[in-house]
Amino acid sequence: MAMKHAITSGLVAFLVTPALAVETVTCTDAQGEITFSYAFDYRLDQPIREVTMQLIDDFGYSTNPDHPKHDGEYVQDGFRGDDTEGGSVSWDDENGDRHHSMSFRIGRVYEAQRSQIGGVVAVGGGGLWTVTCQSDAQ
Repeated sequence: MAMKHAITSGLVAFLVTPALAVETVTCTDAQGEITFSYAFDYRLDQPIREVTMQLIDDFGYSTNPDHPKHDGEYVQDGFRGDDTEGGSVSWDDENGDRHHSMSFRIGRVYEAQRSQIGGVVAVGGGGLWTVTCQSDAQ
């Protein structure tokens, strides 16, 4: 009986716990002008953990302090819900004034056993792109 209870408890824990709480999504536009990725954790109130962006020229940044392109950028806000996710990246100048760097809105659509992830990214002073994305959870 104890063995049956242990198996049942383990199965219930497996079904209740998300298979992948942390996910990384990588997006690019059709012309290859921009690539960006973001990592998020379903368990956090502000789920977007970090964002890295690179334009075809050498302009890019990351909110990860350990990344070579990090220069003080941070995730200002992020959200996830109803098969959409997104966020904004900002940086503060020496006076403490906040400056917008980029924002993105990504949606997920499912049909039969297929899915597509895509949306729009806007980079301050850089432009606006439609992107398709891949998740490390797919």
